Amino acid sequence: MATAIFQREFNYSSRTQNAGWSVRASPDPQTFPEELVAAAVEAGAAERVKPARKRASSKEADNG
Repeated sequence: MATAIFQREFNYSSRTQNAGWSVRASPDPQTFPEELVAAAVEAGAAERVKPARKRASSKEADNG
């Protein structure tokens, strides 16, 4: 799965499976299959968002 911010509505039909998506524009990051996000970025409808780094739990912080 990939995350992106969509600046405009984007419709996509999968090239590898029997599925399609209709994505609405939103200032919030949205998660979709990589295939869809790659096509949206190429079409100029979306901008990728890098995944957030997971914070270390308190146990890991005490051990490190």
